[in-house]
Amino acid sequence: MEFENFNDHEVLRIAINMEKEGKVFYTTLAENAKDSRVKEIFAKLAQDEEDHMDTFQRIYDSLPSPQEQIYAGEDYTADEYLKHLVDTGVFTRKDSAKELALQIKSDVDALKIGIQAEKDAILYYREAIQHTKNDDGRKAFEQLLNEEKTHLHLLAKQMILLKECAA
Repeated sequence: MEFENFNDHEVLRIAINMEKEGKVFYTTLAENAKDSRVKEIFAKLAQDEEDHMDTFQRIYDSLPSPQEQIYAGEDYTADEYLKHLVDTGVFTRKDSAKELALQIKSDVDALKIGIQAEKDAILYYREAIQHTKNDDGRKAFEQLLNEEKTHLHLLAKQMILLKECAA
């Protein structure tokens, strides 16, 4: 992913892609999960990711054009940090989520990757809150950060239950 610095457009564009990839990932997992509760959780998460994507897209569409925005004193250290978060995230590579989901062999492995993806989103959204200059974007990141924490809890709890059943 190439960019010079993170402005509000870039931060939101990445968030939209993360949510889109998350939707594809969870939809694919819901179709392939063996455990009915896991299927249900993945289907719910897929719908949540679609809702998040719509929220970010609405805010992105309301932003003034990048040429109208002035960014003085950009923090290139923060930009570099955000770039590393994006480069190493589970759902940050365009069109990679379905391939990843199809490689998963067990519900436990699917839950583990989902947990990591939610952790990635939490970390990215925390940074996005600090770096976006758009109030609506900041509020959306704060709200969705809390939802991603709920997703993480749900996935971790289900993984514990599956492991207990297997033992």
